[in-house]
Amino acid sequence: MTAAATGPDALAGTVARVAAEVPGVAFLRPGLAELIRGSAGRTPAGVRVTRGSGTGPWEVDVQLVVRRGHRALTVARAVRDAVTAALARTAPGAQVTVTVTGAV
Repeated sequence: MTAAATGPDALAGTVARVAAEVPGVAFLRPGLAELIRGSAGRTPAGVRVTRGSGTGPWEVDVQLVVRRGHRALTVARAVRDAVTAALARTAPGAQVTVTVTGAV
């Protein structure tokens, strides 16, 4: 699968799966749009994948909540690294941003 053939929904699904598997991640945090739209939305909660131009790099935004006892910075870096590695073949050069919105 090439970067051109990879759509944002497929990338978002990969990002959500990979991010959720990182130790210390409690869950991906839905934004206001996901809360209003409910589970009927196409993209996973807590993940936004956009592309500024048709040929530019993908921009990936992950919002998550960490488990208590885990250092937020360490978890955020681990998620960023895991997502970047998972997208290396299908979306090389993807710009990944991770935001920790809380702890439980």
